[in-house]
Amino acid sequence: MIRLNKTIILTILTIITSSFQTTILGQTISGKIIDCNQHPIDGATIVLQTIDSTYISASISNVDGTFTFKNQQEEYRLIIQHLLYETKQMLGKGNDAGVIQLQPKDYALDEVIIKTERPFAKVENGLLGYNLAVLTQKQLVNNAYEALTKIPGVQEDRGALTLAGAGKLTVILNGKPTTMDAEQLETLLRNTPVNRVEKAEVMYSAPPEYHVRGAAINVILKHPNGYSFQGEISTDYKNQYFNSGGMNGNFRLSTPKMAFDVMYGTNNVKNMEYIDLDSKHTLKDELYNITQNEQLRSKYWNHNLRTAFEYNLNNKNNINIAYTGSYTPNQYNSSRTSGNYQVSNVDKYINNQMHNITLQYHFGFGLKIGSDYTHYTSNKNQRLYADYQDGSQSSFSMIGGQKIDRYSIYADQKQSLSKGWNLGYGASYRFTKDLDFQTYDEVTGNVQTQNTYSNLKEQTINFYVSLNKNYQTGTSLSVSATGEYYTIGNYHKWAVYPQASLTYFKTPKHMFQLSLSTDKTYPSYWDMQSSVSYLNGYTELWGTPNLKPMTNYNLNGSYIFLKKYIFSLFFTHTSDYFTQAAYQSTDRLALIYKNTNWNYMHVYGANIIFPFKAGNWLESRLTLVGMQIRQRCDDFFDIPFNRKKWVFSGTLDNTLKVNKNLSFELIGNVQTPAIQGTFDIESIFNLTAGLKWNFANDKFSLTTRCNDIFNAGMPATKVRFKGQNLNMNSGFYSRAFTLHFSYRFGGYKKKEIKGIDTSRFSM
Repeated sequence: MIRLNKTIILTILTIITSSFQTTILGQTISGKIIDCNQHPIDGATIVLQTIDSTYISASISNVDGTFTFKNQQEEYRLIIQHLLYETKQMLGKGNDAGVIQLQPKDYALDEVIIKTERPFAKVENGLLGYNLAVLTQKQLVNNAYEALTKIPGVQEDRGALTLAGAGKLTVILNGKPTTMDAEQLETLLRNTPVNRVEKAEVMYSAPPEYHVRGAAINVILKHPNGYSFQGEISTDYKNQYFNSGGMNGNFRLSTPKMAFDVMYGTNNVKNMEYIDLDSKHTLKDELYNITQNEQLRSKYWNHNLRTAFEYNLNNKNNINIAYTGSYTPNQYNSSRTSGNYQVSNVDKYINNQMHNITLQYHFGFGLKIGSDYTHYTSNKNQRLYADYQDGSQSSFSMIGGQKIDRYSIYADQKQSLSKGWNLGYGASYRFTKDLDFQTYDEVTGNVQTQNTYSNLKEQTINFYVSLNKNYQTGTSLSVSATGEYYTIGNYHKWAVYPQASLTYFKTPKHMFQLSLSTDKTYPSYWDMQSSVSYLNGYTELWGTPNLKPMTNYNLNGSYIFLKKYIFSLFFTHTSDYFTQAAYQSTDRLALIYKNTNWNYMHVYGANIIFPFKAGNWLESRLTLVGMQIRQRCDDFFDIPFNRKKWVFSGTLDNTLKVNKNLSFELIGNVQTPAIQGTFDIESIFNLTAGLKWNFANDKFSLTTRCNDIFNAGMPATKVRFKGQNLNMNSGFYSRAFTLHFSYRFGGYKKKEIKGIDTSRFSM
């Protein structure tokens, strides 16, 4: 099998290499736009033409005035336009268009003052581009993560970013996927200063060369190219029942030829969660009223280390290598449960380690190749003691572990065709080996234990072709298809994922976007085991050996007025959808949580984004979402369901600016009741307030926040379905008070950090 895999890889690389050799080598074209005072001009439109005035492409200058074309031309014509400056035409040759100076327009308007504001979004190559520095200049944000939540339609949901109308959102850094779970992603972005970000591109259908499918945000970071030593030191404090916090240091040494980065962070994590449970459990026609309170605590130190080296062989070729490590030694989790049915204690000790090495090379003629290797280990030791009201007892000790080795390679190529069309093609291969085991000892009482051992091998082969064209009017069209062969164990699947997007400009004030995307989500390796874990003497967590990946189809249409008011319609259909749901067993007194493939879940609805302001002291944005959720599962234990529910939510984000150094923030969010399988989810309300103070020429920054002031952001849930009767409330203490203090030196601009995907590793 391994020999066949190597043959497949070599065949793919041979085909790609032979295609690359036919590509006409060319050059990128770059330059900078400035005004009469040598200041960069942001938002100038640059049109690229051939010498005989045939349109090729268009671009928009960045905050620093720079622009780049990927089209390959030895000789060309540039047309530079801006509302406040005279239009300029010039002929160019080679890859450096140089510094281009524009002259201001002379408006002879007496007694008239023209006031305007920068638009929230620019449209480039069919993508919505947001200048985060402009978007958040009056906002209370400390880092890139908080800045992304200020993008219209983007919100935070339990540490993960979501996009209204999209089934799933992936964050990409400089055109590369993050390959990390939500917690790692949040850690990365919270340690990236917002002034390190050049812009963020929002797309509902990501191009296949990003090696992600569906909705995505491409965060483009600035790259210093001079001699510098820069850094940032920060510390955080958090009170959410317990006191916790951490420190982080980032340093970067760069020259025009190379750059070296080091990051180290340590966090002392302490969590507390209460879960009140009221279960009216029917067993053999007899009703048992079970009430219990479960206290979940966790305590551990987490350490993160990253070193990276980047070397530019010349202005077209560069190589970079990075090591990323994450270590959580001696993590201690405990569960203390009391109630009228059972009293139990669960103690769990965990040691996790992750090591990753990446290597990437960019060729000057458009070829990109890369590879990475990840090694992950997790060891767990758990003990359970349970005393039941009838005098019986249960106990066990359990040792478990997980070891994962993952290898991946990819290659991408782009080339220009005639009449302004662009062709892209590429391939990727990933192989994963997962070893899991779980062994029980000292078992007493009525506990169903099973020793398990598994050796999973997973392979994914992708290859794609894409076509796109950008018209002079700003309209753009992109279509692509990605073929995938996936295998894990005895499961084998061929699939094709089509994607398309269209951006149409009726006028500069009126823009329409339409996108279609398809995607597949795979369960974690641990969820696919046949093991049973015990959360306490009543609640169990079951694995699902035959759990299938879910496939998502997303259609989104948006109308954008004045590049800031947005109205969208969306439809999402997910087949084989899976999520963890609760079931009161009919064989014994046990509450079972298990991932199950549903027939489907589909969502359709609309969202409106309406920004407004009052003078220079108040900026607000109102986001409204209305949608219908429908969920069907014909094989959920013995209680199949087919349910639907209308859900509405609204968010009002307000920023009050006292002066250039002091800002206040007040954010309110409300959501009506929703459903998830057999669960009914009650309405929620969350109010957050904060303050930010910059001082000492912005080298020091202090931010304080109180999230979920009224402690109403965690919904209560219940089940009233086909004899199942359950109430659960975990909103004991969701309010959190945080402090963040940072010091930057040397004009610190943090380097991109690529995260490592461990979302399917955890036990």
